[in-house]
Amino acid sequence: MAFESIKERKMRSALTALGIIIGIAAIIALVSIGTGTNAAVNKALGTLGANTIFVAGGGGGGGFGPPSSTSTLGNKDLNAIRNIRGVDLALGMVATSESVTYKQQNARLTFFGIETSDAEKFFKNLGVVQMGEGRFFKSGEKHVVVLGYTESQKAFKDPIKIGDKLNVGTEKFTVIGILKETGSQTYDNVVLSPLSDVASDPNNPQYTIIFARVALIDRINDVASAIQKKMDDLHGKKTFNVFTPQQLSDQIATVTNTLSYTLGGVAGIALLVAGIGIANTMLMSVMERTKEIGIMKAIGATNRNVLEIFLMEAVLVGMFGGLIGDALGIGFSQVLGLILTNYGLTFSTEVTPGLLAVGLGFSVGVGALFGLLPARKAARMNPIEALRYE
Repeated sequence: MAFESIKERKMRSALTALGIIIGIAAIIALVSIGTGTNAAVNKALGTLGANTIFVAGGGGGGGFGPPSSTSTLGNKDLNAIRNIRGVDLALGMVATSESVTYKQQNARLTFFGIETSDAEKFFKNLGVVQMGEGRFFKSGEKHVVVLGYTESQKAFKDPIKIGDKLNVGTEKFTVIGILKETGSQTYDNVVLSPLSDVASDPNNPQYTIIFARVALIDRINDVASAIQKKMDDLHGKKTFNVFTPQQLSDQIATVTNTLSYTLGGVAGIALLVAGIGIANTMLMSVMERTKEIGIMKAIGATNRNVLEIFLMEAVLVGMFGGLIGDALGIGFSQVLGLILTNYGLTFSTEVTPGLLAVGLGFSVGVGALFGLLPARKAARMNPIEALRYE
C-alpha cells in the first residue's frame, strides 16, 4: 500500500526525494576526499618501508610546516642521527621546484636532491623501485637526473629518453635513468638529482626532510624516540618532529578526516532540509487520505497497521533517494578527483562500500525520523471522525 501510494503521487515523491538525493550525493563526494587521501597516504608510506623514520619541520605546535624558529636541518643533524644506535642508514633530501625546458616545451618539476653515494642503496633497499632504463648516480656525479616513469612520459608532449638534455635555468641536465612504473605517485612522479645540483649551498645543505632506516623494525619506536630527544637537544622542543610511518599516517588521517567530515557536515544540511520536506509531504498525504484511514480502521486495521503503512512510505522515499544519491555520489566523486588532479592538487577520492552503506543508512534514517510524526498522527485518528472528513 505504501509503494502504491508513492506511485500515485510520482511527482510529489520525486521532489521530496530530491533533497535526499542531493544531500547523500554531496556527502559521499566530499567525504571520499578524506577516504581517498588516507588510502593514498598509507600506500605511499607503505612504499617507503615500515622501518623508515621521518624527520621534518614541526611547525611550532607538533604539526607539519616550517619550523617555529630559524633552525634548519643540516649535516650536523644528519651525522647525529647516523650515530644513534639502531639507525642503519640516514640521508637528507632537499626538495625544490624548478622550471624545465625540453624541446622548446616548458614545465615546472619538483627536484629531490640526495647524496650520490646514498641514492642507489636507499632506493634499492625499498624493494619497490627498480631501474627501467639507465642507472643511478655515481659518487661525485653532477648535472644528471633520474626520472620516475610518469615524469618521463607525460611531463612534456614528447617522451624523455636516456641521454636527453633538460634545460634547468642556465644548466643542462642529462637524463641517465628512468625508473620502472610502480603505480605509486611517490616514485612515478619523482625527479631525482644529486644534492650538489639542488642545494643552494652544497657544503652546508638545508634539508627539507631526513630519512632514517632502522635495522630492526620492532625497535622503530625506541629509535624514533631517541632521534626526537636528540633533535630537541639540538634545536629545542618540537622544533623538528620525528615520525614513524604509523604516526605520520595517523596525523595525516586526523587532518583529512576533519576536513572531509566538516565538508560532509555542511552537505548534511541538505539532508535536514530534505527531512523537513518528507515530514511536510507526509502530513499533506495524511490530510488527503483521512477518509481512507477511516475506512481502513472501520474494516479492522489497527493503529499499528496504519502507522506501519505511512512510516513505510516515508522510509521508501528515503531509501529511493539514498540509492540514487549513492549512484550520483560515485559519479561526483570521480569528477571531483579529476578536477583536483587537473589543478595539481594531491587530494584523491575513493568511495568505499562502507561509505555507500552509511549514505543509504542515513537516507533511510532521515525518512523514518521525519515520517514518524505524520505516521503517528494518522494512526491516532478517530475512525468515525475520519469517515466524516470532507
